[in-house]
Amino acid sequence: MEHIVKDENKKQTKLQKQLKDCAWITFVSEPEETDSTNRVAKQLAQEGAAEGTLVVAKRQSMGKGRLGRSFFSPEGGIYMSVVLRPQITPEKAVLITTCAAVAVARAIDRVCGLHAGIKWVNDIFINGKKVCGILAEAEMNPETAMPEYVILGIGINVKKQSVPEELKEIAGCLEEYGMMPEKKEELIAAVWEEFGMLYTDLSTAVYMKEYKERSVLLGREVTVFAATGEYKAVVSDIDEEGHLVVERDGSVQYISTGEVSVRL
Repeated sequence: MEHIVKDENKKQTKLQKQLKDCAWITFVSEPEETDSTNRVAKQLAQEGAAEGTLVVAKRQSMGKGRLGRSFFSPEGGIYMSVVLRPQITPEKAVLITTCAAVAVARAIDRVCGLHAGIKWVNDIFINGKKVCGILAEAEMNPETAMPEYVILGIGINVKKQSVPEELKEIAGCLEEYGMMPEKKEELIAAVWEEFGMLYTDLSTAVYMKEYKERSVLLGREVTVFAATGEYKAVVSDIDEEGHLVVERDGSVQYISTGEVSVRL
């Protein structure tokens, strides 16, 4: 693990140069390949790594997605995880994911000149295709019932070859929309700059208005995959706690976990 070099006279990686103004990122590790940046960040957190410890890999052999899925991670994409130590209650942990989604969307807009949408709860879409997935994993302290740490992982499809053939109907990449792969480090820095600004107001969720404005689900019929089975519903809102509000058979339901699908 390498400390971000602040002294301009010392040798810096391209990423470190981009991160120089992102003060809350305190350490950075840049392995060529790892099994999972979330696993590496978790190990560092267990060893006492400070908030702002960042792991960025060129490729992953066992990338992790939500609900135990794998995340295809060949060279050419952005795969990164950061250690967070937020003082929040477990029920507010979902706000880390919503906060990160807004940060990634803003960064893509800023660096790539695109407009990114958000599919609840953790996917970033452009022109109907998913270009980014977000995964937050919390380790709870049994004595305080608060998170000991949270590992926030972000995977962004950048190059065309980073999307497998069987997923090209639903997954896109930033290169398709004009982003030059040489801007990867600039985009990484932009994500953490935007996230750092929003994270300071995590408990107040001031970013939820923008999260809703970027939603690709509001007003649409979706399929909800719940523990009790799947059903159709219409998305009417996303509340201040990050819950998806749906209407089904004349009743209103609040969804905090699970999966929804929609045809965009």
